[in-house]
Amino acid sequence: MAGLDLARTGGPDAVVLREATRRTGVSPNAAYRHFNGREALLDEVAVRANGYLADAMNEAVVRARVEFANAEPKVRTTEVILAACRGYIDFALDEPGWFGVCASISDCSVETYVRHTSAGRSNGATDDAERPTMVPEVLRSVLQLPEPLSWAPDVTVDDFEVVLRSTLYGFSMLATTATMRLDDQSRRAGQVLSQLRTWIFHSIQK
Repeated sequence: MAGLDLARTGGPDAVVLREATRRTGVSPNAAYRHFNGREALLDEVAVRANGYLADAMNEAVVRARVEFANAEPKVRTTEVILAACRGYIDFALDEPGWFGVCASISDCSVETYVRHTSAGRSNGATDDAERPTMVPEVLRSVLQLPEPLSWAPDVTVDDFEVVLRSTLYGFSMLATTATMRLDDQSRRAGQVLSQLRTWIFHSIQK
């Protein structure tokens, strides 16, 4: 998809319908039969980019489950949750254009996104055979603790998910578009992940 190529190299500002049609060799009039305008094209690109982000998190989780399969349950669970966070940050740093477009969706698409996520929540944890396709779903799938582990009394999955998403998004935006973009991103990411590991570990009870 030409829109994805444009976003990958230039972020959301680069996703222009006329340029996308030029790259695909179709006329602008033909493109308008598929997209009402730039916003519709950007929505389509953003949905796919969000899917790529979730895929990156899923793949990191799978690797962690293999790597820490024989670890003590609390350690294994902590590292699996942290892997999802690392997958998010790595995607943002490796693909800043796609990450930037993830948030560039219309109000209508946000509402669809929220409805889909809410439906996933009502179904509980996601089976590995049907991998979660959105960031909130990935996080909720790893935040469902196995027996005999439990969250501390003052911690809920909803609260944890919101704080994780906010932290990951905030850091990734700072590192790719704002004041941290000239820093040593690997070191900064390590700092964030180290603090998250400590917080996650101490929030889990046996």
